Amino acid sequence: MAGENAPTGQMSKNPSKNKLGDIVDDFSLKEVPRKSRRGFFNLFMVMNASFAAIAVVWGGGALGYGLTFVGAVIAVFAASTILAIIGSLTGFMSAKSGGSTYLNWRYSFGRIPAGIFGVVLIMVTTGIGWYAVETWLFGIVMSEMFATGLLHNIVFDSLWGGALMVLATYIGYRALSFLTYIALPQHIWLIGVGFIIALSLVHGGGNLLTLRPLHPYSMAEGITAAVGLYIAGALIAGDLARFSKSGTIAWVSWTTHMFAIYPFLILGGVALVLVTGTYLVTEAMLSVGMGIAVLLIIILGQLCINAVNLYSGSLSLVNLWKMKRGTAAIINGVIGVGIAAWIGYTSGASIAPFENFITVLGDLLPAAAGVVIADFYIVHRYVKGIRRFEDRYKFTTEGKYPEINVNGILSFAIGAATGLFLHIGIAAVNAFVVGIVAYIIIAYVCKALNIRYEFGEYEHRKLLAAIGESPKSSGGKE
Repeated sequence: MAGENAPTGQMSKNPSKNKLGDIVDDFSLKEVPRKSRRGFFNLFMVMNASFAAIAVVWGGGALGYGLTFVGAVIAVFAASTILAIIGSLTGFMSAKSGGSTYLNWRYSFGRIPAGIFGVVLIMVTTGIGWYAVETWLFGIVMSEMFATGLLHNIVFDSLWGGALMVLATYIGYRALSFLTYIALPQHIWLIGVGFIIALSLVHGGGNLLTLRPLHPYSMAEGITAAVGLYIAGALIAGDLARFSKSGTIAWVSWTTHMFAIYPFLILGGVALVLVTGTYLVTEAMLSVGMGIAVLLIIILGQLCINAVNLYSGSLSLVNLWKMKRGTAAIINGVIGVGIAAWIGYTSGASIAPFENFITVLGDLLPAAAGVVIADFYIVHRYVKGIRRFEDRYKFTTEGKYPEINVNGILSFAIGAATGLFLHIGIAAVNAFVVGIVAYIIIAYVCKALNIRYEFGEYEHRKLLAAIGESPKSSGGKE
């Protein structure tokens, strides 16, 4: 937004500098070129390591505190289905447009609101919010690992752990990809070991099915919590999927992740908490003798997942105000570390802030996903008549989008209000469906009555010029 029209022509005169900038900025404000696209295995591995970290297992612990194991299985696979649909649609969209979540939002919300929404909904909830929560959880677990000394201090552990995550985020997708091949095998092996230990403590799976939670709650609450735990990931799946070679690779990678990895991790946490009766899942791991294993999964897992949180937040900040993505990552990281330290200081090891956070995400964020999905898949196809996916959202010199899309703003408000205040059914599903339906209805009504809801027009070539892109170098056809 701000500063997009300022000329920076000196950059285009130095190709090597532009190339270095692409490496660090990860094509933050333009379509990812074809030569930088990846295949299924790379994307699947990056998604697994980037989203499947200790907070997922911790979320399983929260489910194990309120649901039976059978109830948790139902809740998790219901949530996986919802999340698979949302993440596949947003991922496929970014694979076709080559743009990040926040560039895509420029069409469905308008250029100006997209920058604001990206900061409020993503930078705050994911880039700073999730990052702060994950960093705080890191501090809790490290303090549990070391009973005495400086490492027993949650605030101190949050500070140095957060600094490591900022470093990984600064480098970008390449660092995430490299860390993936180290972290993912540790996740699978360690949670598998924990699950087997849990089963052995109750002498087989049959007894696990008879265990009762300490504080039961409803199935709808369990599904909402399971969706809220991952909804931010489903919404920003496109930030990684834009590096996919095809739309098919994008949605297959995400769907496979949701049904093969997510349930395995979260149900491992459920089993550990049900067996040990300990609310904190990492404490449950420690109580069954997984000391060194817990340390490994925390260091490797948190490094990946929180690097992605910051990575996504940095993309949203760049979309609001033109700056280097690495600079945006540092800004978000410093704020997030400060918040993590504050939560650690005021709440200690109480898990209440974590539960409240994922509940709000499950109520609020699906509405934004509904709006952008309705705009890309329905309105652009059936109202505007644009058949090819590749032609709907374009971030090349030919791309044009509104300055303000009133329909997107209104539909999000309606969907978010539904998720927050309608206490019937599953809040996340309500917000998502209402966001879609509201956007479609408003678009059709406005077309029938010849009422405008898109105002102003911004040509993407102006933004490409502002970042030193020549017309020949822009676009994803390289």
